[in-house]
Formats: sequence, C-alpha cells, structure tokens
Amino acid sequence: MTFGQTLQKIRRAKGKTQRDVAGLIGMDYGYFSRIENDRFDYKPSRETIIKIIEKLECNEEEQAELLTAAGRIDKEMEEMAIKAVERPELRPLFRAVVETPKEEIAELFELINQHKQEKMKKGNPDAED
Repeated sequence: MTFGQTLQKIRRAKGKTQRDVAGLIGMDYGYFSRIENDRFDYKPSRETIIKIIEKLECNEEEQAELLTAAGRIDKEMEEMAIKAVERPELRPLFRAVVETPKEEIAELFELINQHKQEKMKKGNPDAED
C-alpha cells in the first residue's frame, strides 16, 4: 500500500475530509490532495507526517503505518539506529533481533531482563544500560 493509500484509509476511518486535514495542519488543500493521491515523486517529510499524525490523533499502529509507508522510521527507532552507528558492536545484535521470529521476541526480552536483574543483584552499576 502506498503512502497516499495508507493516509486515505486512516483519514477516512477518522471521518475527516481532505479539506479537514489540510486545514488542521495548515496546508493548502490541493497540495494535501496531491500527497494523498501519490502525485509526487517523493514522500512527505517526517515533519509533515508528524503533523498529520498529531492532528488525526493516530494511535501507535497508525503512526507506524504512515511512517513505514513513507519509508521513514519513528523517532525512537531513529535514535536506536544512531546508537547502533555509534556502537558498532550493537549492529549484529540488531540484525539478529530483526531476523528473529515474532514468537521468539518475548522470550529473548525475558532473558535480557533476567540477565539485567541478576547483574543488579550482584551490585553491578552498569546493569541498567
């Protein structure tokens, strides 16, 4: 699904017209219409998407849908990506987690939390990193 199709689906589910949303975000109606109808060779900026998300009061799933459809990542993921660049030893870990089946993620998370708790019990001050 394209960004425009995703936006249209969410906008309609919220009971808003293109004019409504354009007005809420302070954008020309024609420009908003072209965004929603995928009339540009580029996707909207993160700032524009965030304005739309805020004014449509999107939930986390809708936010992720819009950002993903625009080829963008949310702010938290962007911060994690920056940390991965700053700490190259994290790259293989990120890669491994991304490739882990969904049903195994909770198990991995639990193992990490157990490891951190054990370190805290031993008085390791780095346990919360």
